[in-house]
Amino acid sequence: MTTIALRRVTADDWETWRPVRLAALADAPTAFGSTLADWADAREDRWRTRLSIPGALDLLAHAEDGTAVGMASGVQGDDPGTAELISMWVDPAARGRGVAAALIRAVATWAARAGAHTLELSVMPDNAGARRAYEHCGFRAVDEPGDALPDGRHEVVMRRDLAAERTLDAYERAADRYAERTDDHRAGLVDDLLALVPVGAHVLELGSGPGRDALALEAAGLAVDRTDGARSFVDALRSAGHEARLVDVRSDAFGGPYDAVFANAVLLHVGRSALEGVLARLRDAVHPGGALAATLKRGDGEAWSTRKLDRARHFTYWTPGPLAEVVGRSGWADVDVRETTRPGADERWLTVTARRPQGAGSA
Repeated sequence: MTTIALRRVTADDWETWRPVRLAALADAPTAFGSTLADWADAREDRWRTRLSIPGALDLLAHAEDGTAVGMASGVQGDDPGTAELISMWVDPAARGRGVAAALIRAVATWAARAGAHTLELSVMPDNAGARRAYEHCGFRAVDEPGDALPDGRHEVVMRRDLAAERTLDAYERAADRYAERTDDHRAGLVDDLLALVPVGAHVLELGSGPGRDALALEAAGLAVDRTDGARSFVDALRSAGHEARLVDVRSDAFGGPYDAVFANAVLLHVGRSALEGVLARLRDAVHPGGALAATLKRGDGEAWSTRKLDRARHFTYWTPGPLAEVVGRSGWADVDVRETTRPGADERWLTVTARRPQGAGSA
């Protein structure tokens, strides 16, 4: 995967950004109210005054050598709960390398921090490739017409729910509070994993947070790769001398293959419809025979809660039967889902353990 750096565009990016803008318009010459001709002869002073819609986010993606490989723009919609992705382009030579995902994630995070609940975009009705690409990044087509086209058709409206970004923002802003309010006792899931793997096993930990469970796993003789979706936790782990990666479980590569995946109180933030896909990718991240150990909250539906952080986080609740079915459909075997709520606890918990079948190929 190409190492991609993102930054906001400035008026001083004339020489770098203008060719990117022209390339984007060449791909979609009538999109976003501009045409290729509008920019082909654009003067620098015009660029400086019309680069961005006021209040918009304009991002430039570039590779390690400084080459511009993508761009994206977002604006706040008329509805304060909605933001719009109004411009997206990735250099054809850089496609398939995570550029679009990185740009969209950045726009989604910006929109969520601005208070939006949904990120919206429009695509041409016959652009199946774009629809597939956006679906891979969490967008879904909605059953309502977009803007009218000259031939009588309408653009297809797609939306991405920002519950995950809003939840991650809560962790980003309150990482210290989360660490203070998390006890020092290792999770019971540590013992569940230790019963499944030998000493020396290489483990992918999702949602390392303050790092309590990783230390317990390492003390028991396992090698742990720490990851988290919140940069604040990753930075804190690195400051403490640990290697750690920023990983969005919904879309980022997990690496591997590992001997096991450890996910304590992480997958409960994944939407119901997305969990099977995440579990399938985790299955492919372990060796045949590799283990999964995870905890989720028991209950019905989904909800927001300000418990513990005093900031809203989104949770998806599960009951044992449906959860076991999803884990099995995603390619895991020997699936065991059981309630592990501690006596006197005010929340109910489920523990999941499973194995990748021996000799199984990628799903």
